[in-house]
Amino acid sequence: MEANPGASPARAAAAPSLTTQDVRQHYDQFAWVYRRYWGDHIHHGLFLNGEEDVVKAQELMLRHCAERAAVKAGTRMADVGCGHGATANFMVREYSCQVLGLTISKEQVQQARKLCGSLNGAVRFELADAESYAFPASIFDLIWNMESSEHFFNKPAYFKKAAAALKPGGKLMVAAWSGSMKDQLVQDVARVFLCPNLWTTEEYVQGIESAGMQVVSREQLTAEVLRTWELAARHARNSQWLLSILPAKFREFVNGIELMLEGYRSGRLTYSIVVAEKPA
Repeated sequence: MEANPGASPARAAAAPSLTTQDVRQHYDQFAWVYRRYWGDHIHHGLFLNGEEDVVKAQELMLRHCAERAAVKAGTRMADVGCGHGATANFMVREYSCQVLGLTISKEQVQQARKLCGSLNGAVRFELADAESYAFPASIFDLIWNMESSEHFFNKPAYFKKAAAALKPGGKLMVAAWSGSMKDQLVQDVARVFLCPNLWTTEEYVQGIESAGMQVVSREQLTAEVLRTWELAARHARNSQWLLSILPAKFREFVNGIELMLEGYRSGRLTYSIVVAEKPA
């Protein structure tokens, strides 16, 4: 379907069966698209006080989440769904963290190793599926999920694994697009962006607490991240010449930007940040 900026995005059929391999192939094939629209940080920006610089807004989001998770020098963290390595790079340089980055995408892990090659062993990347990864027990001060849990097929099981991998007193930070799968638009966003399901903020809180962790903060920053998608939609509308020569799957993905924008503007999608602690 073709993008039509002047109309509401077309509704899609229910999501077909999805596999981890589908998600892996998506991030391998779309790596250049993500970098085109979002740069090395492929996550939302926190746009405050009229900020228009995307990278500054993305780094502000990292600082905000790091503050919520009480990150300090020497924190040993797992960046689960590490993307192109920009978050790991930032956390090492800004907070002197020791980082394990996990991604299921071969293309992403190659980009991440290249980006962080000068960090002298402070960061290590592995090509792995976090849902089946054998996390060592009680080893991390922080497990960081920045817009990766949306792709997990069994979130409750993952959160139990995360709890087991944290040291007593360790933190879990989850930042995620959230919404009710009872809503058709949310279903459409989940389909286009290859999410088995999306959760509401309350579902995240319940799932994390059921895994034995205590939620210490929760918030929704929907209005503060909306600019992310307004800028992405502007870029997409200015790229019609490129979209016209690309396969249909790329055009559908770009149409998903309009869906996401509609979801945030209408309040049917929210941006949730939940931080939890493993009991000491």
